[in-house]
Amino acid sequence: MNSTPVVSRLSAILPGLVLVVGLVLSIYDLQGFSTGLQNQVFDIYQRIEPRAAANGPRTVYVDIGAESAREFGAWPWPDKRLDQLIAAVKEGGASAILLDMPLSEEDRTSRSELVKLWGRLNTPTAAELQMGLADLPDYTQTLTTLLAETPSVVSFEPGKSSIGATRLPSPKAALASEGSDARHYAGSYNTWRTSLGGMEAAARGNGATLPARISGTTVRELPLIIKLNGQLFPSNVLETLRVYRGATSFHANVAEPESGFALGMEPGIDRITIDGTDLVTPTRPDGTFTLYFGGPATRVEVSATKILNHDDSAPSLGGKIVVIGVSANGKDRYYDTPIGVEMSSGAIAANAIDQILQGSFLTTPGWASLAEQLFIFIGGILVIFAVGRFRFRFSFLFTAVLVAAAAYGSWYAFDTYRWLIDPALGSVTLIAANLTGALMHRLQSEEHTRFVDGQFAKRLSSSGLARMHAHPNLINEEGELRPVTSLVVGLRGFNIISDRYLEDPKAYADILNRFFSPMTKIVLDRNGMVDRTVSDTMFAVWNAPFDVSDHASRACDAALRMVENLEALNEFLETDALRQHLSHVPLSLSIGIDSGMAITGNMGAILRFDYGVLGEPVSFAAYLQRNARNYGPAIIVGESTQRIIGDRYALLEIDLVSTPRHPEGRRIFALLGDPIMRANPKFRALQEAHALIFSAYRNKRWADARAAIAECRKLNGAISTLYDFYEARIAQYETNPPGEHWNGSWFAGRI
Repeated sequence: MNSTPVVSRLSAILPGLVLVVGLVLSIYDLQGFSTGLQNQVFDIYQRIEPRAAANGPRTVYVDIGAESAREFGAWPWPDKRLDQLIAAVKEGGASAILLDMPLSEEDRTSRSELVKLWGRLNTPTAAELQMGLADLPDYTQTLTTLLAETPSVVSFEPGKSSIGATRLPSPKAALASEGSDARHYAGSYNTWRTSLGGMEAAARGNGATLPARISGTTVRELPLIIKLNGQLFPSNVLETLRVYRGATSFHANVAEPESGFALGMEPGIDRITIDGTDLVTPTRPDGTFTLYFGGPATRVEVSATKILNHDDSAPSLGGKIVVIGVSANGKDRYYDTPIGVEMSSGAIAANAIDQILQGSFLTTPGWASLAEQLFIFIGGILVIFAVGRFRFRFSFLFTAVLVAAAAYGSWYAFDTYRWLIDPALGSVTLIAANLTGALMHRLQSEEHTRFVDGQFAKRLSSSGLARMHAHPNLINEEGELRPVTSLVVGLRGFNIISDRYLEDPKAYADILNRFFSPMTKIVLDRNGMVDRTVSDTMFAVWNAPFDVSDHASRACDAALRMVENLEALNEFLETDALRQHLSHVPLSLSIGIDSGMAITGNMGAILRFDYGVLGEPVSFAAYLQRNARNYGPAIIVGESTQRIIGDRYALLEIDLVSTPRHPEGRRIFALLGDPIMRANPKFRALQEAHALIFSAYRNKRWADARAAIAECRKLNGAISTLYDFYEARIAQYETNPPGEHWNGSWFAGRI
């Protein structure tokens, strides 16, 4: 049985649509969904296995934070205080110093700024004040000189508005492109905030700090080069490493396929080299590089207060790269990191410098995207096949195995090669396809269950109904030919007593219930199907809708049990007749049985499915049931059934019936009993006497036939109605003899 068109279409479309959506998300990363998933996975990897410090950390982060603000005031500090801090770091033996914040504002406590502020006073002491201000040391110049004397790097901040007139930062080293123009791929910013010109001129390096962004965002990448007004600039991390190694320039290598497309290659910036050194940093196509954060042992952080106070507990700065950063202004100075630790921009820069020096990089192979998409496509097809083929628990287990394999492969790639291969989107897609397919399969199953219940709950036994639930495909909607045995049973004499109950519908229905209930149970107990009931007649079928072994024998056995069970109904009717002071009219059965090929399937409208069985076995069994009263015995069996059951039952041939389909005639038999009765010598004697009747009758020896009938009447089990019937036929043929080629058949007409 097929599902409704809507359910069928959805069952075929939805799981495939899930795969298409997964592939689209993998290829186009709509709304950043794919990136968001893989970021969560890679963050977990970093938390499980953070970067280790193979030779110990080489950077120290000096934080101008809350502790420093309490003792020395909030940021921005006067140039004198910053000069003292840098001098202390220099004295500590730092190999390079990075100021990870733009020095963009004039020191308001400097001599020049104080002169501007107080020089306009028109008081008796104004001249003395101006002379005193003129004698103050110029700490801005002192700081500038110190920057020039140290391996220092100042910063500018992309994404921040400038203070004063906008100008480009002063480059300190050449940044050349190799392979193609890196400006086509580097991230571009429209605003930036530079350090003061004097500071930039004095420092040995000048680079971009972490771009300004919304507070609370997670930092996973750091731009190594950026584009401002069409010009490339390095990050302060690159500049610090250049100054640390004494290099003078950079090269940005751009990878582009010659034909415009290459499998496993994404065009863009491939790596950045610090010329004259062994420092080569792989990057993403936009020039950013993936940060790999270390554990607590890789992070050396000290408060600026300890450096200024020459605290003995401060870590050694000898030979280290020192990053000076600010976190004093609250949460907006902190960024979330994949390892779950909030860090300031300077701490992130220190981590990046250590990572590059250590050569511990997280990279995504060029073939990774293709592998992820193939996993979605091939794995999804396998999952959809498994959902349609197996039960939910097995298909989900199969999906779980695929997801676990992808997760393990991704983790192995990270743990062994530091490759970032995303299992998340593929896993989510496979699970979604599995659940979608399972849901649609469940809807189909429920629809099948409702259909089976509607069609067979009243027709099959509980075991047969369970079998149909498990195998609804046994029902062929379009119709099929299959061998069946049909049994039609009706009441003889019911029309006589039914008139007594026409004014009592409850009693009328009760009589039919008392008849159909045991008859139905007899059929169902023998794996038959009650096809339908019409008035006082019931149609039953064996070997439909599913296979039943020995279906002809089961039908014959059911017929014999039906005859036995009619006694209970007659006892009830006799009691009820006495109650009403009416004569008792006993009921008897007329049963017709025939076997053969029949059509099974939908015998109703397209939208009103009605499973049925039609064909010659059904129509001929109905004919035998209608005419059984003429022959006398309760059970009449067709020749097709007799050939199947052979000599297992007590059968007497009673006629040869011809139809337009069978002009030569079909033999019919009276079923008198089970195999025990067949073995009875009295039945054998009756069977032999019957053979004599039909031998004489079919050879037109009417006198011999009458004599054989007379002998049969004397035997045990004689069928008076049948003999009366044949004596009437013989009398008719004597008056109107049959044709020359008559074979003894009785023409029944179209059945």
